[in-house]
Amino acid sequence: MSRKKIIWTIVLLILAGGSWYGYKEYTRTYKDLIHVNADIKISVTDIIREFETNDSAANKKYPGKIVELSGNVKDIVKDESGFFTVVFGDTASLSSVRCSIDTSHQQDAARLIIGSSTIVRGACTGFNKDEMGLGSDVILNRCVIIEKK
Repeated sequence: MSRKKIIWTIVLLILAGGSWYGYKEYTRTYKDLIHVNADIKISVTDIIREFETNDSAANKKYPGKIVELSGNVKDIVKDESGFFTVVFGDTASLSSVRCSIDTSHQQDAARLIIGSSTIVRGACTGFNKDEMGLGSDVILNRCVIIEKK
C-alpha cells in the first residue's frame, strides 16, 4: 500500500470514530434517579453542617454522587419556564439545600407543601459558600421526590 492510502485510511478512521463519539454524546440521556440507588443518605441539616464546617472535605466527598436527603421544605420556587427548585432547610437559618427537580417529575414538586417533611434524591453538583452573610447553598440537580410526609 502506498503512504497516501495509509494516511487517508487513518484520517477516515479518526473522522468516523469522532463522529460516532459526537453522536453518542449528543444523544446521551441520564438515568431517572427514581430508579437509582443513592450513594449517600443524609439529613439536610447534616449535609449543610458538613459543607459549612469543612467545605474542602465535603467538596471531595459529595460532588458527582447521588445523594438522598431527608428534611423540611423551606421554599418552592417556580421559574418563568415552569421548572421547580425545592429549597430544604431550617427556616431559622439562611443556609439551605437547593434541589432542581428533574423535568419529568415537575408534577411531584407542584404537590409539595412548605414545611412538610420530604425525602429527595439528586446528583450533588457543589456548594455556594456564604461570603456575605446571605447563607450557603448545597446544590443538587436532576432531583426526584421519593417520599412526602
